[in-house]
Amino acid sequence: MKIVILDDSPTILMFIESYLEELGVDENEIFSFESGFDALNFIRRQGADIVFSDINMPKMSGYDFARKLFILKPNLKSSTFGISGDENRESYQRMKQNGVKRFIKKPINAEHFNHFVAPEILKRRMLERKTY
Repeated sequence: MKIVILDDSPTILMFIESYLEELGVDENEIFSFESGFDALNFIRRQGADIVFSDINMPKMSGYDFARKLFILKPNLKSSTFGISGDENRESYQRMKQNGVKRFIKKPINAEHFNHFVAPEILKRRMLERKTY
């Protein structure tokens, strides 16, 4: 499994990595990026199973990242999570218009994170077993 995390905050990257590890994800399956360009290049070359993307980032916003991601890999729409501390409903609507259907609010609550992310990880693990 490959999980890509995109956020311009190293602290948020660290929190998500630790939450994923608590859910049983090996650190070698987690790939963190502070740049949307770097994350897209990685996904283009190596793929991804689950993606977390901040909405408000410099250089490439989460909106632009999502639009480009889903052109590149449309199958990731169901396993991409938008991340934002923005209370503005317009931000979420704009992400939805770009294909993101799931959201995690900052500051990230571990219980909330686990509730929504654990089933996705389990689903991916089951799919991996079926392919072997």
